[in-house]
Amino acid sequence: MTGKVPTRAQRPGRPTLAVKIDNVDIARPQSGIDHADVIFEETVEGGLTRLFAVFQCDNAPVIGPVRSARTTDSDLIQLFKKAIFGFSGANRRVNARIYSTRGAVPLSYDANGGLYYRNGSRPAPHNVYTSTSTLVKAGLARNKRLHAPPPLFVYAKSTGARTVVRHISLRWSGFASAAWSWTGSGWNRWQNGSPDVLVGGHRVSVSNVVVMRITTRFLGLRDVLGNASPDDVITGHGRVYVFRNGRLILGHWQHKYASGALKLVDGSGKQIRLAPGHTWVELLPGGGSLSFQR
Repeated sequence: MTGKVPTRAQRPGRPTLAVKIDNVDIARPQSGIDHADVIFEETVEGGLTRLFAVFQCDNAPVIGPVRSARTTDSDLIQLFKKAIFGFSGANRRVNARIYSTRGAVPLSYDANGGLYYRNGSRPAPHNVYTSTSTLVKAGLARNKRLHAPPPLFVYAKSTGARTVVRHISLRWSGFASAAWSWTGSGWNRWQNGSPDVLVGGHRVSVSNVVVMRITTRFLGLRDVLGNASPDDVITGHGRVYVFRNGRLILGHWQHKYASGALKLVDGSGKQIRLAPGHTWVELLPGGGSLSFQR
């Protein structure tokens, strides 16, 4: 799913593993997300965000902190046809939706505690961890017919895009913002005004940043504090901004129905090609802001 030729250590036939990752300041630095092929950043209650990290090419010996699922995860899982899904808890209605999602192999902390562990250096609930090998093994034990996903994006080493961009800024609310800076070889991430680093001190960096303009809807769900839990709508179509190789490509995303393919197309209707490598997809609601500097 990175558009790169697999290495000898990678298993191209491995099924998709998606894991929900905490993304509030108290949960950082995180572990393992640098091994994710694709990451979707979703909106959650309180104007915050959470990550849906997709692993298929690489292994991560430690992933976390793992947090709870949301309704949007059902549609994201279906992008990969079949996927093992690791998460830590969910609202009763969300659980029902995840467990009824076609192709999903849910592995929640609540029902499969032995697959996860708590790290004593972090306060609960920001301290649940696991590994790719643990969840993939457990998922295959549940469904031996799991296989590699279809390609999510198309790739090309070079781009004909001419619009130079060196810095990207996004804001979901007064509590959640992110930025990306082009280094000449990749996009380095910032969160809430500070460099986004992982356990070990290295920066979060990707080859592609894809910003999908979306809408949200309220399905009647609220957290324990009474905050509305938004559902990110990723079916339909909307504006898309693709940042690769220090360039910007404008277009639209198209996703007619949950089990269909997600396509990124330019103004001429051709699919936008990403740079081979890891990709971060920002799901940005209409109320969020996006700006970039050349």
